[in-house]
Amino acid sequence: MSAALRESVSVVSPRVYAQILTSPIGAQLLPEGLFGSPYEVLDYRSALVLHDHKGRTATFTRTQRIRFLQDGVSAILDHCWGAGLLLAEYRHSGGSIGETFKDEGRRHLVIRLKRAMRRGEELRFTVERTVLVGFTEEREQLETTIDHPVQRIALEVVFPRERPGRSAVLELGDESLPMPVLRSRWGRTLLHVQILGAQAHTPYVIRWTW
Repeated sequence: MSAALRESVSVVSPRVYAQILTSPIGAQLLPEGLFGSPYEVLDYRSALVLHDHKGRTATFTRTQRIRFLQDGVSAILDHCWGAGLLLAEYRHSGGSIGETFKDEGRRHLVIRLKRAMRRGEELRFTVERTVLVGFTEEREQLETTIDHPVQRIALEVVFPRERPGRSAVLELGDESLPMPVLRSRWGRTLLHVQILGAQAHTPYVIRWTW
């Protein structure tokens, strides 16, 4: 599907953004300053796997391919939010965790890259994160908001075999689009959507019952 224009939201609050930019981290994230994004997201693929029928354990796996728009970027931010213990386990193939910032219910992680990147270079990385007691209600949701220019997003939610998904919608601002509940070859139900022409700072929210 193609994305329509939506109201922008800020992933990082102005308070925390100012705190980051006035520290040495600012030069690592934005070596050429505030004018323009340090990179663009060419491809973003995320899967949430719910492992048990009570929603006590879940795994987020995300693969991104990005292209740098500034010279000398040596760190990037990763973000997470939602219910439960958000970072029971965390792995990032692109680098190691440095500082972390709490921000109005969100957590921002500074990922120190293995080397400074040049303008035009591309980087592909995978992030895996385990969440405990994060999806315990009959009605749940997953929000995805990208805070950099982005071309393509693919989102997936996989349900445990003993508790299949029943219904779901994708919300884009005031628009609510029904999502079919699919069945995998392994007998598990799942939700899947691909968004072409995705937009930065735009919430894409999957809501489901199970």
